[in-house]
Amino acid sequence: MKWAVFSLSQMPDQTRRVEAFDEDLDYFVKAEELGYDTVWLAEHLFSTYGVVTSTQVYAAAVAQRTKRIKIGTAVVAIPFNHPLRTASDFALIDILSHGRLLFGVGRAYQPHEFTGLGVPMAEAREMMDEGVDIVLDAWTKETVSRPDGSHWPIPDPVECLPKPLQQPHPPVYQASISPESFTQAAEKGFHLQLASPFTYRTYREIWVEKLEENLATYEAACKANGRDPKAAERMMLMPYFCHEDGAKAREIFGERVQWFYNKVASNQLSQTGTFEPVKGYELTMTEGLKTRELGYLNFEKLHEFGACIAGDPEECISRLRELRDRLGVTEFALWSTLGGLPIEHVEASMRITMEKVIPYV
Repeated sequence: MKWAVFSLSQMPDQTRRVEAFDEDLDYFVKAEELGYDTVWLAEHLFSTYGVVTSTQVYAAAVAQRTKRIKIGTAVVAIPFNHPLRTASDFALIDILSHGRLLFGVGRAYQPHEFTGLGVPMAEAREMMDEGVDIVLDAWTKETVSRPDGSHWPIPDPVECLPKPLQQPHPPVYQASISPESFTQAAEKGFHLQLASPFTYRTYREIWVEKLEENLATYEAACKANGRDPKAAERMMLMPYFCHEDGAKAREIFGERVQWFYNKVASNQLSQTGTFEPVKGYELTMTEGLKTRELGYLNFEKLHEFGACIAGDPEECISRLRELRDRLGVTEFALWSTLGGLPIEHVEASMRITMEKVIPYV
């Protein structure tokens, strides 16, 4: 079992952006000092929902401040950059970190980001497929060319340098919510990134059962493609806060979790201020709207159905064990920095988790 920390670098108060980034980076250094295995980073645009605009830039900063801890992306939004640029940048990060990169990929999911960049959201899945293939070719082949590429034609062979340190390439993880994503990850041999915030928004109180179903689909697809279904890592992102007093944990964490879910729900609006399901996102967008309208984004509901964990060590142990056993989780990415939670609370949770939770899970 591996243990990680995650940050979306959420900064509701932009007047503190310098201090907040300093605290965020110190948080990663503290994670390494305490013995955590991985730092997972995310990128987002045009909202205080997350103000790291480039996981390339942030991963390089983390690489220079740490020595041992793995540096993962959760995720690189493949449709938002040319894949040859993505391949070159992350190969450089793998070198700068001395081979510590974990390459998590996704197609992105917030309409305002696609609109702002002028990228057609309805084509995100096919852009994801094509883009990841180009990145892997760039890393593993002397030259790469795709004269017939649909989104990024490469008419002449290009030598993409530098090559990554890890061979044949850094481990690739795929963000997986819809059944199609699980099948795709199995076919390509990718590790899995699971995330309770987004699976819960789609399936509400039966989110764990649906994950079990999707993982069964994944395992069947692995076998059909001649792969060991248990060989891949299963990382799970979980909003999480531990305190000696369980009631105090929920009091401290609840308002921050609520801020996050309100923000992600509003960011699903189109530029006209309405919900308009996009091709390829019909399930998550439609069900996400129902989840909000039915009141399931209330913190009490989120906690009741285990989409976030906020409690004393005993409760945290119980909930993490259940998810580990039911879903075969191999790494928990514990997320305590939601909504700009003060760093003193974050670090206290990290310490108590390392001392009183992790040894028992």
